Amino acid sequence: MNVRLQKNSGFTLTEVIISTVIMVLIIILISSIFLLSQKSIKSANTKAELIQNSRVALDLMSREIRQAKQIVTSLPIDDSNSQTVQHELVFQDGHDITQITYIRYYLSNSQLLKQTTAYYFDSDPNTYVHYNDVDAFGSPTPKSLDDDPAGKIIGEYFDGLNFYGQGNINIDLIMKKNGTQMKVKSLVNPRNI
Repeated sequence: MNVRLQKNSGFTLTEVIISTVIMVLIIILISSIFLLSQKSIKSANTKAELIQNSRVALDLMSREIRQAKQIVTSLPIDDSNSQTVQHELVFQDGHDITQITYIRYYLSNSQLLKQTTAYYFDSDPNTYVHYNDVDAFGSPTPKSLDDDPAGKIIGEYFDGLNFYGQGNINIDLIMKKNGTQMKVKSLVNPRNI
């Protein structure tokens, strides 16, 4: 009697379990690497956006401050006392010499705003005067020259704005988005003052 043993082809339960565990570990490893790379890309994009916003804001502010005819805001010498550091800056625009106008940079919520204002006496609303001029009836009336009286949005994601310095003006920006915070400093020399 010849008994032939047939060899069962297939996997044992142990082999199936081991291969399933290995496959799950590989999937977990690949998904972790993917999620980590997505997080890094998002962080890099956030930093790039903050850098771009701060660069545009500083370029615009620096150009206009350099041409300023008069700085109206009283600035402290340095930032050693946080109580005296100014969070907005008002100055006389030096670009348009035909009219006397004033520019104000300030934060509202997380946006940097630029407001352009002119002053006039009620007796002659077409002639702009200095903000501190006085006529027989008193001080001049302010007039917003912007489409939106609150000002024009220059940038977003601003968490802080500080101005200080005598002669040269220091600008400190604090940018914040998605938990990422960045500080940027600049020094501007007003040439027309």
